[in-house]
Amino acid sequence: MSELDLTVLGDLEHELWVLLRRVRRSVAERGHAVAPGLSALGYGVLDQLARDGSGRAADIGCTLGVDKGAMSRTVHQLVDLGLVERTTDPDDARALVLGLTDLARERLEEVNAARRARFLGAMAGWTSDELAELVAGLTRYNSTVEPVSAQR
Repeated sequence: MSELDLTVLGDLEHELWVLLRRVRRSVAERGHAVAPGLSALGYGVLDQLARDGSGRAADIGCTLGVDKGAMSRTVHQLVDLGLVERTTDPDDARALVLGLTDLARERLEEVNAARRARFLGAMAGWTSDELAELVAGLTRYNSTVEPVSAQR
């Protein structure tokens, strides 16, 4: 790699760290907006359930990269807050499936609508082509880095 490449790579790494910090802060803020005291992990579980419809805690924990204990504590918090309900898995009566409550759906819809409005305002100076380039670049980056991360 040439010196310029190392500089650009360093700049990329820095910008990714800035993005990661911003995402972490944003997820924590969204969790608090859904329910005061809700953790970022709790918001992540709600978001995953909103995408998938329902799921087992172990599968969601695996997707989010968290251990069984953290997932168990988070599920208890979500149930106590009235945001998640547990039902018996129709395919395996020994297992429980998590699903969003109506309250969770309403709160997520409110939080996501506000987030989309802020994001739309922030990106107003970008063209659709610029956004498409960014998406393509991030997609390529993720598909390049993911196999390397999975090898660890």
